[in-house]
Amino acid sequence: MRTALILFLAGALGCVFLVQRHREHKAEAAVAAAPQSATPRPVSEHNWAKRALDTTAKVTREVEKTRREDGNR
Repeated sequence: MRTALILFLAGALGCVFLVQRHREHKAEAAVAAAPQSATPRPVSEHNWAKRALDTTAKVTREVEKTRREDGNR
């Protein structure tokens, strides 16, 4: 009886693993198929970490533009 229970549990866990793996594969395919936008993501005032990263990227682009216009580097 114990052997049957153990085999059943192992089979159930294997099925759960395969279903989860299949769903992850579908999610990866959906993300890969989604078109990438060239515009930056909108800034959220409620998400300070994202806002900081967006500000840093903006300043970096401005510095690169200024250096190209001035002829530096």
